[in-house]
Amino acid sequence: MRGDALMADSGDSGVGRRGWLGWLGLGLAAALAIAIVVWGVTNFRPAAESAATPAASWSPETREVETPTPQPTEFTAPEPGATEAVTKPDTPVEVALDEPATAADDIVVEVTSVAAVTAGREVPGERSGPAIAVSVRITNNGGQPVDTSGSNVNLTYGGDTRIPAAAVTGDETTAWPASVPPGESATAIFVFSVPQVSSGDIRVIVDLLATEPDVVFTGPEP
Repeated sequence: MRGDALMADSGDSGVGRRGWLGWLGLGLAAALAIAIVVWGVTNFRPAAESAATPAASWSPETREVETPTPQPTEFTAPEPGATEAVTKPDTPVEVALDEPATAADDIVVEVTSVAAVTAGREVPGERSGPAIAVSVRITNNGGQPVDTSGSNVNLTYGGDTRIPAAAVTGDETTAWPASVPPGESATAIFVFSVPQVSSGDIRVIVDLLATEPDVVFTGPEP
């Protein structure tokens, strides 16, 4: 009976040991499965997130752009003497108030009348009162037109003091045409404000051409 009991105990112990090992194996397998699941969840990323991640961390590359160096512009200096400046002679042609004068070749200038008048036109900035009206005629005896577009007449009073008189406008004032044709004459009337208390000769200065000297007519005040 003792031998049967021992066999019985041995058989139960073997069954218990095998059962315990079986449960241990199942536990290890379950733990391994859980570990695999946790690892997969932890390291899993959606495809869209994986594709967007590199774009989010991308930074543009900075490139240094080289600025072109400006090139000098070619410039050719004009040759000396290519453009000649117009120089007006300093010494005028002086004649008496009642004499004609030659301003240039075949061009005659003369004062045809000098009269005391009253400047009565009311223009802002201009004087009214005693004045002198001067008529100046240009005669072209040459074969080419005379350009008078830039011509001008001035007047001084007070003898050698040569006080400039202010030009005034009025119904009696006229102007030369832009040019005087060959064989023709043109007359213009100029009015200058001159005080009655002035004394001495007057000087009528005709600036006809830029390349010719001025013509100065000197005579008594009317």
